[in-house]
Parts: sequence; structure tokens; C-alpha cells
Amino acid sequence: MSTENAFIKRVYIPRLYTLLKWTFLVVIAISTALVGFFQSMLVSYLYKIRSQFIYSLVLQHENYFSKFIQYMFFNLLLAFGCSSTLYLISPAASGSGIPDVKAYLNGVESPIFANFFTIKTFVAKVIGSAFGVSSSLVMGKEGPMLHAGSILAVILGSNKWMQQQMERAAHWGVYTYNKEIRDLVAIGAACGVTTAFKAPVGGVLFAFEMASRWRKELTWRCFLACAITLVVVREAVNICTVHGHCSNLKWGSLIWFQLSFPTPYTQIWAVVLLAIISGYLGCLFTSFNTWVCIVRKRWGKLMWARILEVCVISFFTSLFFFFIPLAGRCKTCDLTEGDQCVRGSAQFKTFQDFSCSADGHYNDLATLVFNPQGFVTQALFQAHSGTFSLTSLLLYLILYWLFAAITYGAFIPSGLFTPSLIFGGCLGRFFAEILVLMKVADDEEVGLYALVGAAGFLGGLMRMSAAQALILMEMTQAPAQLPFLMLVLVVSKNVGDCFNYSVFDHQMMLKALPFMGISDSHTAGFHINAVDVMSVNDGTSTLYVCEHGEVLKEALDLYPDNLAFPVTAAPAEGETKGCFAGFISRANVEAFLAVQGETCDNIDLSSKVEVAPVIIPPNMPLPFIYRVVNNEGLEFVPVILSNGILEGYISRKELVDVQNKKLDTFHLKDQIDSIFKEVDKGNVLGSMQLKDNIHAQAFRNIFENPMDALKRVLEKEEKPEPAEDPNNTSYFLGSNAFGPQNGSKHGSADAGNPGSADPSVSQKGGDFKKSVTQATRRSLAAGKAVSGSNLNSTKVVEDGGVVLDREIMAVIGEGGRE
Repeated sequence: MSTENAFIKRVYIPRLYTLLKWTFLVVIAISTALVGFFQSMLVSYLYKIRSQFIYSLVLQHENYFSKFIQYMFFNLLLAFGCSSTLYLISPAASGSGIPDVKAYLNGVESPIFANFFTIKTFVAKVIGSAFGVSSSLVMGKEGPMLHAGSILAVILGSNKWMQQQMERAAHWGVYTYNKEIRDLVAIGAACGVTTAFKAPVGGVLFAFEMASRWRKELTWRCFLACAITLVVVREAVNICTVHGHCSNLKWGSLIWFQLSFPTPYTQIWAVVLLAIISGYLGCLFTSFNTWVCIVRKRWGKLMWARILEVCVISFFTSLFFFFIPLAGRCKTCDLTEGDQCVRGSAQFKTFQDFSCSADGHYNDLATLVFNPQGFVTQALFQAHSGTFSLTSLLLYLILYWLFAAITYGAFIPSGLFTPSLIFGGCLGRFFAEILVLMKVADDEEVGLYALVGAAGFLGGLMRMSAAQALILMEMTQAPAQLPFLMLVLVVSKNVGDCFNYSVFDHQMMLKALPFMGISDSHTAGFHINAVDVMSVNDGTSTLYVCEHGEVLKEALDLYPDNLAFPVTAAPAEGETKGCFAGFISRANVEAFLAVQGETCDNIDLSSKVEVAPVIIPPNMPLPFIYRVVNNEGLEFVPVILSNGILEGYISRKELVDVQNKKLDTFHLKDQIDSIFKEVDKGNVLGSMQLKDNIHAQAFRNIFENPMDALKRVLEKEEKPEPAEDPNNTSYFLGSNAFGPQNGSKHGSADAGNPGSADPSVSQKGGDFKKSVTQATRRSLAAGKAVSGSNLNSTKVVEDGGVVLDREIMAVIGEGGRE
């Protein structure tokens, strides 16, 4: 009977675990949808107050200086409220949160995440982004909504009751807390994108392109969660509208509208040209914003200075955006096209009294400046040709690009998606108006070029082609334009890839987040092997299976950041390295010391040694190592010789270091370090003209020798070095799989400078190159270490055999394998 009960438990308990997982994501989806809906209501309410204030302001018959003072103080109050909310509740809510979420899904463990997924950060994110968007700052609320969805998922998934239920249900299955939390973060991010853009498929693809490891089950879970999110948001809007409580939503907080354009395939050349221009402006935005963020770090530790910076940005944004409409053109309202010239209407507000005294006229530049973001986006994509003059579009383009680059990274919860839509749409309209004047394009095709320009700028900025194509298609309900969107995003992404990485990758580097983002098929990586990048085992940095208490205490003191230690059998007489047994966690070492004490001369660690789930030979090419570490979520990968000897180990620290030093063809770390040094010297403006700045090189060379400039960009990737001895190189696990036992021509990657912007210096896992003194071990444990004693059925053969006969265990260290 007991056997039968055990069989029933084995069959049905995993089903309960599965049911809990799928039920839980439904709760996350509904919660994220409701939060997004109420945030949109709050933003719409603030938009309404702001728009009515501006409407009453421009009608006053006072001088422009008096109007500006009132306009500036109104925006300044909202901006100060935005940054003060972060200061009072949670400074971790600053920024869009997308780079941090992307790093977390990559497996990064950083002190930044200590307050990143908390309820305080969630509240500050939602409220702060609503204040910021309403304050006329050039920012969006969609990125913060993605972060908010991830926080909700973590908060709901971290409660003790849910953890207990999952652990009980998975008693006969496999439950790994870190893996489940990372899955929930991906699901929450997808739900956040769905809430912001009404794009469920785009949300799934966005999470997929952010995550470094993905499973088929996670695809279905994300898909269901996004579908539920969309249904809940739609029903909430419908119910609220039926009861007459959603009039505020008319004020442009939701960027949902339907577009219908012709598809002029004969103008593909013009579409590609626009993709190249917008893609380059997107990557140039990334470089300029990186420089701004480095300069900003000079006062980043002073909270009052960060709040003051936001107020200064708000002041200059109000200054320029208030007075540039004086350079706008007075246009006649064409009521047949649906323009609204009624003062204060919650539609396409035209501000006809702002320097336009005649009835039936509006100021085109004031229409772009004073309208809420949703109205501006809709006007750029839908309005007919001639709605905005070329001079007005050009002025708005320059100022909007400049203020967006300066604002992103300030002490506010700012996003980039909506500003990218507006700038790209404005650029596309400017390009299309020129084509109309040249008789190349028709009036009804202007909106198409605005959409294409937005897609191109997003491609050059974020480099997430598939997700952005689906988001734009679902947001505008324009499936006929999907081929154009795909073409433009591919072209603009490749243009951006010629100059730098995405804006999110740059932000991760600035935040010292050790993201492993170099492609696992990088050609140079095939000529770098494990032996070239590993931390070498010199015999003094490992623990033995049977160890003295004082040696264990010394190891804990020398490496306070290490969460795991390599364990080997005692080496043979005359040798310095022993056969690899596995890893032991820091917590288990501390537990042994607590029970047996430091004075114990023979602590047997074998009962807690965890065999490494993956071992690699010394000559395994680097791309395969990246693939193994990313796909399996490993913190440490031991490098083992054919006789079982531990040659060294590779952790995230080593991989990030070699990525920055040998695979990064842009030398981003070196550029950032150089700019930091110049800024520290006080040479702020001069730091933009460094010789290794690829954009500065391009601008200089393009006028001196255009063909040479193009050649340098196309040949940016370094040629791989040929292997010195082809007979000693094996890319496959054959008879020579374990390769040479000596180092190769490539030097080991050095540890990063603690004072630099190298993300590898913030790595957990530490550096095993410090020595656990052999003097302590010789004096206390000489002759007492037992080679290969009880390893829970693991047999370490003293004459050079390989570790066998043990079931792979779960997590190596706290960050652990998923």
C-alpha cells in the first residue's frame, strides 16, 4: 500500500506544481494589466490638467515672458515631484529599468538588484513616471511599465506562502527558486509591454530578445499571460467607458490607434535610405547619451545634485519648447481631414491663438510642442501632407533629439520608446515632405514614412528587430506595413551595429553590470580556447576533500565574496594539483566550521561536495563556452585534463573580461574609461573628441576621404589570428579533446582595474588566485588528507581516473545553475 501511495504521489504532485505555475502567471497578468490601466488613468488626469492650464495660458493677453514663467513653474513642479518621489520612496526606480532587467535575465547578480524588485520601487516607478511624463520632460512611461510588471511578478513570486506551496508541489520534481524567479521576471516584462502597447505577440518577442536563456514552456507561459493582460486592459477600458468614468483617457495617455496606408513597393529605395539615416541617428543618440551619462556621474553620488539636475533639465526644456513655437507657421485648418480647431478640445488641439490671430488657423510647431505624447504620435502618423512645415519639423527634430539624449539617465523613471516614436515619426515626415515636393511620394504616403522613420530610429537605438516590428504593427493595427517594418528594422539595426551596441548595452556597461552579450558565433572567439581565459589552478587556491579547520577559516577570510570553492583530492607526492571532486558552497563550509570548529584537523567535506554538472577540456573554443554558460546558467565551469586534474576554472568574471578585451571590436570599455579620465581632469568637452571615438573618426574621415571612411567602417571587425599549431587544436570532442596541458599563445585575461568602468570588477565569485597558505596546510594537515574518501558514491581514482557515478546536483553557489 505504501508503494502504491508513493506511486500516486509521484504521478500527481508534479501536476499540482504545474497547475500552481500556470495559475500564478494568470494572477501576474491580471495584476499588471490593472496597474497599467490605473497608471494610464493617472497620466491622463495629469495630462488634462496640464493641457487645460496651457490652453488657458495661451489665451491670456499678457506678454510672453509672463506666460513662460507660469508654464515653466508648472512643469518644474511636476518634474520636482517626479524626482522627489524617487528620493523619498526608492532611488532604485530611476531609469527605465530595461537594462537592469535584461542583465538580470542574463544571470547577473549585482548589489543593484537588492532594492530593484521591491514594493517601494514599484510605487515610486508608477507614480514617478506619471509625474515625469506630464511635466513636458522628453521621456516615456512604457519602459517603466515593463519594470513595474517585472517587480509585480517578483513580489508575488517571493511571498512565503507561494514558495512553500511550490516547494511542496515539486517535492518529486525539480524546483529551483532562482530559475522560477527569472521566468517570472520575463513574464512580467512581457505583460508590461503588452499593457503599454496592446501588443501581446510583441511583448512575448520583447522578453524573448531580452532573455539569454529560453525554453519552449516559457514561450507558452508568456503567451498566455500576455493574452490575459490584453483582455483585462481592453475590458477595463470598455467597462470604464460604458459607465462614463473614462473621459480622461481621451487626453492621449494610450498610444493605441489604427492606421491605413498604401504600400508603395516602387519606393523601396527611399524606404531603405530613410532606414539608413534613422538607424545612424539612433546609434549616434546612444553614443551621445553615453557621454552625457559619464559626465553626469561626476555628481551622481550627491542626491541633491541629481534632483537639481532634473530641475535644470526641466527649466531648459520649458524654455526652448515655449519659445520655439514663435518660429512656427500658421496653417489653415482643413476640417475635411478631421482637424479640430475648437479651442481646448480633447483631440488634435491646434492652439490657434499662439501667434496666430486669424480664425481657422493654428500654429504647427505649437501643436507638436504643447500636445500630449499620444496626440503628437497620432498626428505625425495620421495627418495629411502639409500639416507641418519643413522648418517646424526640422526645429522640432533637433531639439527633441537633443533633450531626449540629455534626459535619459537622469534621476527620473524615464523610458525611450515613446520619444523614439515621436522623433522617428518627425524624421520620417520631414523626409516624406521632401519626397512630396520632388513628386516622388503622394500626400497619403506621408504617414507611412513617419511610421517607417520611427521603426528605423528604434532599430538603430535598441537593436530588437522582431519585437519592435510586431509592437509597431499591433499598436497601429497596420499588418499591411509589416514587410516595410521588417526591412527597415533589419537595415537600421545593421547600420547601428557598424558603430556601437544598443543603448541598453551601453547602460549596462555604465552601471558595471557584467552582461555577457557577445555572440557565441563570434569569429575571433574560435581562436581563443578555455586555457587562454581560465583562472589557473596553481594548487594553492583549492580545498581538499579532507581539510583542516584553520585552512577553511583562512579561505573564508581571504575570499569574502566567493559563494563556492573548488574541491580536489589531495595531490600525489611531488604534485601540486589533485583530481577534481566538485564544488562546495560557502554556506556549507561555514556550517562545517560551526559544528567541528577551527581546531579540527580532519574535516571531511565529501558529504557536501557537489559535482559540477558540466566540465570542459582546456582547448574548448570560447563560443562553445559562452553557449554552455548562458544556456545552463552556470556560475563556475571547471577546466579538467584527461587524467581528471583540475587545470583551472572559468566564471562569468573571466568571460566578461575576455569579452571586453579581445572580442569587443568597438573597445567600448576602453572608450568609456578614456572619457571618464578626461572628465575627471575637467576636460568635459574635449572628451567627445577622443581618437578612439568611432563617431568622431567617421565625421573626420568622411570629409577627408569618403571611400576610406566607408572602408574603415566595413572592416571594423578584427581579423582572427591563425592558430600556430593546427595539429594541436581541436574544436570537437575527439581523441585529442582535452588538448594541450600548457598555455597557448593567448595571454590570460587580466582582472579589471577596480577604478575603471569594467563590469567584471563587480563580479561575485571572486578571484581564487590568492593563496590559501600552503604553510598552514603543511603544518596542520600534512599526511592527513585522504584522496577520494566517501564522495556520496563519487569515485575519484588516484591514478588519474575521471569523476563518475554521481547524479548531477542542483545549484553551484547562491546564484546557481538553473
